[in-house]
Order: sequence, then C-alpha cells, then structure tokens
Amino acid sequence: MTPKKSEKQRSQHDTPDSKSDNSTPIVRLYPERREKERRSGKDRRSSVERRGKRDRRTRERTEDFPERREREDRRGGDDRRRVEDRRKGDRRVKRLRIPIFLKLACMSMLLILFIISTISFFILGRQKAQFVDQMIDLGMSTVRIAANNAADKLLGEEEVALFQLVNDIAQNEAFLFAVITDDRNIIRAHSQIDLVGKPYVSPDTIGAVKEERGVGSSLMAYGGHEVLYLEMPIEYQKLKIGAVRLAISQEGIQKNIQKAKLFILMLTIGVIFVGVFLSLGLSMYFSHPIKKLGASTRALGAGEFDYRVKIQRNDEFGDLAYAFNRMAEDLELNEKIKGSFGRYVTPEIAEMIVANPENQWMKGARVDASVLFVDIRGFTSMAEEEAPERIVELLNEYFTRITEIVIKFGGHLNKFVGDEAMAVFGAPAPNPRHGEAAVRAALEVREEIERFNREECTSDLTIQVGIGVNSGEMVAGNLGSEKRMEYTMVGDNVNVASRLTALAKPGEILISRSTFDSIGSGQKPMIKTKGKVPIRGRRMEIEVFNLLGLEEGSRDG
Repeated sequence: MTPKKSEKQRSQHDTPDSKSDNSTPIVRLYPERREKERRSGKDRRSSVERRGKRDRRTRERTEDFPERREREDRRGGDDRRRVEDRRKGDRRVKRLRIPIFLKLACMSMLLILFIISTISFFILGRQKAQFVDQMIDLGMSTVRIAANNAADKLLGEEEVALFQLVNDIAQNEAFLFAVITDDRNIIRAHSQIDLVGKPYVSPDTIGAVKEERGVGSSLMAYGGHEVLYLEMPIEYQKLKIGAVRLAISQEGIQKNIQKAKLFILMLTIGVIFVGVFLSLGLSMYFSHPIKKLGASTRALGAGEFDYRVKIQRNDEFGDLAYAFNRMAEDLELNEKIKGSFGRYVTPEIAEMIVANPENQWMKGARVDASVLFVDIRGFTSMAEEEAPERIVELLNEYFTRITEIVIKFGGHLNKFVGDEAMAVFGAPAPNPRHGEAAVRAALEVREEIERFNREECTSDLTIQVGIGVNSGEMVAGNLGSEKRMEYTMVGDNVNVASRLTALAKPGEILISRSTFDSIGSGQKPMIKTKGKVPIRGRRMEIEVFNLLGLEEGSRDG
C-alpha cells in the first residue's frame, strides 16, 4: 500500500533543515533570490520552452544494461511498426510481374482459340464430307443419265449424238472429262475430241470410294490432284455394249472449304477481340478491389491503422472490405491502447498486456521486485504561495522527466499521488536485475532534478526531492472495483520504500539492505551508512544506506 504522507508525519523524521522546508517557502533556502521580484504571467517561461531546452540535452544511455541501450531510440507511432524492421523469414523473390488482367486476357484468348479451333476442325471435316457426297451423288446421277441415253446411240453408231451427249456433260466445270467407250473399250465419244477412236486406258485409281446401283466411284490422280472417278456400263437388254466414265474435280470442294476456313478465321478474330475486351473488363472488375485490398494491407503493415478500404459493392469483395475495415479499426484501437500504456510502461510491457489480457499478469501473484518512491520536499508551502496553473505546469514537467527515466531503465510508473511518484521494477515484466535498475533510475532522477533547477535559474521556483528504494517480495495484481481497476503493488516491502522516502532529506536517496544486496557484483555503490532505523509499522529496525553514486568495479562484502 502507498498511503500519502501528511506534513506532520514527514516532520517526525526530517532534520531541522527539512523542518524549515515545511514551515517556510522553498525559495527562502536561497537567500540570493529573496530580493528578486517574482515573475508571473508572460514573464514566466512556458513548459514548452523548458522542454525544448531539455530535448537539446544529450544523455548517456548505454551504462550497464546492454539489452536496453536502444530503448532511448525506440520509435513511436508509425515509426515503431516499420515493416522492414519487423518481418522475419524469407523475403519475396523478385520476378517478372504480370498483372492479373493480362493473365485473364491471355487465358480467355487461348480458351477461345482452343474452342473455336476444335469446333472448326469438326465442322470443316463434316462440311468436306458433305461436299464430296453431294459431288458423288451428282456424278452418279449424270453417269446414269448418260448410260441410259447412250445405249441406242452407241448401237446406231450415232457419233454426233454421242459427242453432243459428252459435250453437254463437260459443260459443267466440275467435270474434268467424260468418255463413252464401246464393248471393245474403244473411245466412241470424248470431251477431248482428238482422243476419239483410240483405245481407252483406265487410270490407276488410288482407292475405291463406294459402289451404288451399278455405279462405281473411286479416287484417282489427275494432273497432280485427286479427282473422283465414276464409271457405269452401258447395257442394252442386259447386254454390256460399252461404258460411260466421268472424272469430277474436287477443286470446287477445296475452294468452298477455303472460303469456310476464311470465314471461320474472321469469326475467330472477331470473337477473340470481343473476348479480350470482355475479359479485360471482367479482370479489371476483380483486380481493382484486389489492388485496393493490397494497398490497405501494405498500409496496415506500415502502421497506418487509420487507412480504410473504399469498396462500395454488395458482393463478396464488399464483405471482405467491410471485414478488413473492421480489422483495421480493431488494430487502430489496439495501437491506441498500446500508446496509452506506453505513457506509463515500456513498449514491451504494453505489448505483453495487450497481447495477453487474460494472462497471469492481471491476477494476484507474489513477485520479486523493487519499488521506488520520489517525493517533492516542501510541496505544501509551494502550493500555497504559487498560482494553481503554475503548480500544475511544474508538476507536469517534473512527472514527465521522471517517467522518461523510469521507462528508460525498464520500469513503469505505477501511480502519481499528489507530488509523489511510485515506480516499479521487475513487474509485470520480470527483471532479475530490478534492484540495480531501480538504483540507477534513482540516481538519474536526482541528476535530472538538479539539471531542472539549473535550467530554472532565472525562475523563483526550485524543487528538492527525497527518494526511497526497497526490494523484496511483494504482491502484484489488479486492485479496485468492477468499474475501475489498477495494476499495483502492495505489501510490507512497498510500505518500507514509502517510509524510506519520508525519511530522506532533500537530495537524498535512501536504500534498504535488500536493495543494496541486489546490486550486481560488477557495480560498486558509493554509500553512507545510516545505521539501523526504526520503521513505523515494523517491530524490527532495518539497515538503511544513503546512496551517493555507483561506480564500475567489484565491491568488498
């Protein structure tokens, strides 16, 4: 427990000098200033001016705590969460980056090409087969008609009539030639008249196509091309008297197929263009919110927790953006909580508290720690004579400096009670060297107060403090009501530290034997023994030391 001491309780342990502090304003300790006219209003220096002067000072921060040497340079806000300083593991290998809309466009183009090519292959094959069938049907019909009409003319040796029949057939550009032969295979009529009267030599066929109702069809080579070759015997009263032969070019079929291919090609190009534009629009529709989410992720990684995704869509992307913004709000709140804790504790302690709100640190537990109290001497008289605004300004500056020192040495400000500050070292974050940390903090507080008074040399106010430090076992936990709780330390060792502060004269640092013993063996404390001192509330006296300084090196016993 840390009850605030009354002026009466303090006077019981103070020396005559300290008693005079309680009965007279603190400025009377400095005779050279008695005649100075008090400054007020605009003539007073503001806390901003003093803080600016304080910020220009350089301090040694490395001392004997290598694990905290960088703590002074610890960044806050956005700088604390630089991604490049916090990420671990393998870094992303830089490769050729292809935007997603280009990937979708290429995929859609390839898909369209594959589908159209497959369909075209089957369609063109089917169309060619249909053209061939149509040409064969035409040839068969023509051969039958010619065979039926040529029988009488062949028996009557009507050469002109046979030539006219063959010539009429040859008028069709699809027919390469037409031949009528007699039973001796002598050409009686030919589309090429100079071959009439000569023996007909059957061409070498490549392969048979089909045979239907006495008409045979096959493929043969003619002029370097494949042509359809059809033949049918000429019969008279079921006697073969000759034959009709016909060659049909497939060039027309090829031309039709080429036209069809050209049409399909143009159609494919048109569909590809339409598909690419549609895929680009679709990919932009999806990639735009993805880019926004990516930018938001990078912003959160850099500590910009006020960044929000602006996606107004009633679909899965809208749901994702809403969830992302809620996450950013929670992170922002989390960071604000850390920032608030950071005013009183080190960033490591703040992160531990926020990350484990239900952990053991909130519950009561016995811990081995050190407690430091700092109290202004003669504060009551000062408060009576100075303006309230001036007192608040002075206390804020005073507490700011103490807070920085405590955090620097790994402790945290447990509470402020009037003009008294209570700091704890070794809890909630364990520190096996908590005693040494508390002692170093106490020495620097005293130096800082002296520096503060030197800066205020033109002012009529100076402060003197008494400091008490004690180490040992104490109870740490959250105390309070359901509506308000406070993490603090209670126990006999806390009370001892408070009593030592009450006994300390202005500028003195009183430490107990337990704190003295907890200082590392590599440090040599410069002390002045105060002997055993009775402590109110304790039956046994405790050994007290006035700490003058701390040096490097081993100490004796």
